[in-house]
Amino acid sequence: MLGHDEDGSTLHLETAAERLAMSPQTLRRHLKREGNTFQGIKDGWRRDTAITLLAETPIPIAEIARRVGFSESSTFHRAFKHWTGLQPSAYRTLKP
Repeated sequence: MLGHDEDGSTLHLETAAERLAMSPQTLRRHLKREGNTFQGIKDGWRRDTAITLLAETPIPIAEIARRVGFSESSTFHRAFKHWTGLQPSAYRTLKP
């Protein structure tokens, strides 16, 4: 669902549960049984999408931050460094 929305970062638990024809509580319970959380899956999507965009496109970092759901570039920079250990610009320079 995250990859199919125009901006998957805006998908909310309630919307996902509705699309899966279950209550939000049931979705949380299923995810917990699998060792996941909705926010964890969403953060993974943000990370993977940002990495792909940095490695494969010349899109400016501020635009990538917006596309993955960050309203402030500085927040995206902190999150990206937490995910990868590198700033987005440093990660981009490492691509083959």
